[in-house]
Amino acid sequence: MKELLKNFKKYGEDSIAILGAGISGNGMSELLEKLGWQYKMYDEQGRAFCDKEACACSIVVCSPGFKKDHPWRKIAENNKKLIVNEIDFASYFMNSQIIGITGTNGKTSLATFLSHLWNSVGKPAVVAGNVGVPLSKLIAEGLSNKTTIFLETSSFQGEDLKFIKFNSLMWTNFEEDHLDYHGSMNKYFLAKANMFSLLGTGSLFVGKTVQEYAEKNNYKLPRQTEVVNKNTNISDFVKNNNFMSSFPQRENLALAYTFALSNGIKRTDFERAIESYEGQPHRLQKIDTMGMATFWNDSKSTNFSSALAACRNFKGNTFWIGGGKEKGGIVDDFARKLMPLIKKAFLIGESGMSLAKLFENHEFPNAFCHTLEEAVKKAFSEVTEKTNILLSPGFASFDSFINYADRGNSFKTLVLDLKRITSIATHDRVTEFHS
Repeated sequence: MKELLKNFKKYGEDSIAILGAGISGNGMSELLEKLGWQYKMYDEQGRAFCDKEACACSIVVCSPGFKKDHPWRKIAENNKKLIVNEIDFASYFMNSQIIGITGTNGKTSLATFLSHLWNSVGKPAVVAGNVGVPLSKLIAEGLSNKTTIFLETSSFQGEDLKFIKFNSLMWTNFEEDHLDYHGSMNKYFLAKANMFSLLGTGSLFVGKTVQEYAEKNNYKLPRQTEVVNKNTNISDFVKNNNFMSSFPQRENLALAYTFALSNGIKRTDFERAIESYEGQPHRLQKIDTMGMATFWNDSKSTNFSSALAACRNFKGNTFWIGGGKEKGGIVDDFARKLMPLIKKAFLIGESGMSLAKLFENHEFPNAFCHTLEEAVKKAFSEVTEKTNILLSPGFASFDSFINYADRGNSFKTLVLDLKRITSIATHDRVTEFHS
């Protein structure tokens, strides 16, 4: 990689082409401006990338949203331009330790917890990548070589990596997700497994489901692989009321503990870090309790396995609010697995109507709601005993919201507005009674 990038200086004033004006594209622009290199950004909602632009650029840096068969990438290939992932490009300009973290569920929590743990014992660390902070942006803002980077890596990013070198790699779990993008479970698996080739002799930690899928499909994991059971060494010091005691966080914590021990961190320091760690927003967060209803925000749940895992954390009555933009997968199978875990489904988004029909075929209680607001109000109105009202959509948010955070924030606002209105109504009734 370093040899390839040395050639950039030969091009003099030739600019770099950045495909995509999203988070990673903007991070790249910050890095290039710091370097004093020229660039042009191309986006499907703005400037188009054509043969003329491909001929004029020195290299193409691609955002993860551009599939390998995207027409713009084909144009770059036809013009014999090197296509580089944003993470690959940025890694050239740093010498910090990079710990790669991937998986279907829980990778953000794992990355942020490990960063918190490292900092709590005096080891400087940051999170980057799919968590929302591009590696290029971190480097542009100034990054010490002594800082460990916990790099959350999606399958979109992972399948395109060629040059970065990981010091260690963790793969939390493997479940059905992103089949609309990858086309099959096998291609989804291989997209993540591509990162093995960038590990060298570094340590590799995987969850049990990763091992099981690999064995079932005759895929040989690297010889340095350590398979971590979700109950490994943690059951006796994670309190039941701690966020990390839920699933899939227990599996993440087992991976974190095994990795921490291998890096010389003491158990007592690990325990203290658990107590002081605050979970990420929109991941199984308790919003409030109103009467017999307790509202939970798990908007970050964007796939079937995550939604099912969230529901399994509750006992008693659960009203599930779910639905959104489909990402592939067997929806009927998801609905069958969901029904034993909940009392009623309140359905939203593009998939809402099809989910309603599936539930009706099984004569399972459900209500299609045109908006999230309608779902919140309708679910609350039907509470007659202690009930958890859980937003854990199981689908992407892009049909109605900017992203899962926008969806989660909207849910929180709706719940708090409902509490305010309910409190006012209750006060008015009490005042009327006493008058």
